[in-house]
Amino acid sequence: MKITTDSFGFHIAFKVPNDQTDRMETFLNTHESFMKETHHLEGNIEPVVLCYAVLKSPEFNNPLDLASGETGNTLYGITEIYRGPEGCQAHMALGQEREKMFGELVSLTTEYCVSGILGVPVIRSM
Repeated sequence: MKITTDSFGFHIAFKVPNDQTDRMETFLNTHESFMKETHHLEGNIEPVVLCYAVLKSPEFNNPLDLASGETGNTLYGITEIYRGPEGCQAHMALGQEREKMFGELVSLTTEYCVSGILGVPVIRSM
């Protein structure tokens, strides 16, 4: 399926101190397993995920000049796109059923989230 302006999604960005990345990586492993176990790539049973991507990079003093050196933090971005708001709602309902994983997400978000775009329409796509 294709991502369109009828799609809805999430994007959360984290800035994690390098000495705390093991915690984030453990969460990401758990979250990826959750996504694979509970989400669909096609069909009519929500959530149908059109895109699930996790990005990771050192944080640079100047992101346009990699020679500027690193800050000592690692940046993570989690992007999920669904067919519509029903997919976002189904994703959240399933996630909240996994109390330990959801609690860790809330904790990581409280400590390290630098931006969160949650359950909103896609406004441009190709």
